[in-house]
Amino acid sequence: MDDDLRNNQYLYMKKILILTRFRGEYEPTRLKTEALKQGFEVDLVNYEKIGLAVSDLGEPVINLGTNQKLEEYDLIIPRAASAKGKKSMVGVKTVVLEYVRALGKRGPKVLNSESFAEFPLMGKLEQGIMLAQAGLPAIPFYSFVGKKGWKNLLEAEIDLPVMVKMRFGSHGKNVKLVETRDRLERLSKKYSEGTVLIQPVLKVRRWYRVIVLGGKVLGMMKHRQKGKFQSEEMKEDLKNVKPSFSDEQMNELKRVSLKACELFKIEYAGLDVAWEEDKKKWMIFEINRTAQFKWFEKAHPDINVAKAIVSL
Repeated sequence: MDDDLRNNQYLYMKKILILTRFRGEYEPTRLKTEALKQGFEVDLVNYEKIGLAVSDLGEPVINLGTNQKLEEYDLIIPRAASAKGKKSMVGVKTVVLEYVRALGKRGPKVLNSESFAEFPLMGKLEQGIMLAQAGLPAIPFYSFVGKKGWKNLLEAEIDLPVMVKMRFGSHGKNVKLVETRDRLERLSKKYSEGTVLIQPVLKVRRWYRVIVLGGKVLGMMKHRQKGKFQSEEMKEDLKNVKPSFSDEQMNELKRVSLKACELFKIEYAGLDVAWEEDKKKWMIFEINRTAQFKWFEKAHPDINVAKAIVSL
């Protein structure tokens, strides 16, 4: 499509493709609603419904089920690619995004394209190592894989409490506070497969969800640390802590968030960044390139995340 024609709103209607796990989730639904409000055409496609093939002529075929080719869209917004249960559609997502990337200037813009291309998987392990290497505030951790790793850990002297996490997860799933040896041994059986991270329990009362888009902080939503992530001793220590931050500290929060996105070449992300009371510094808990924004929009109705994304 000719660029001049695309820029003429009276002759051409912007087309947006949203790739998602579940069509009924808040985020893809909001993105579609806002796109339609802007007068755009929108297709919402489940990763599971995408057909991949190579034709008899040796040509790649990507069937979206929309009667549109990938190159006919102006903007593609890829959401998370894991499906129900343990199934993952990351392979399908990667093939689609690499196909678009190969189109070059003939193809559509893809949100976080460069980041997904360089880091198809970006779990806590990759984030921690790269953040630390870049001099950004990462949570200390020790990692291992499977039963042998657990055996070595249980045979060693380890100071409790600790946090036990899996390499991937969201909404605090697979994140456990361990205060006793008995609980640690039980978790070794539950998490006997996959990469496990052992982290110290940080003294945190306040953390923020920071939404970054296009190299700018769109907004920040404050949270109070849940009790299930704090030992009894820590709860007592934090009982009378009333978080209050200076302009300088809040500017530092924005700075580390933007630097982290720059490091991973991210256009859009939701970062969880916490204030560590002992070290008196911000610590990056996690970076999510397909961050949910339901509660953010409800807490900040003046910040329309969905509209900002589809307007790129």
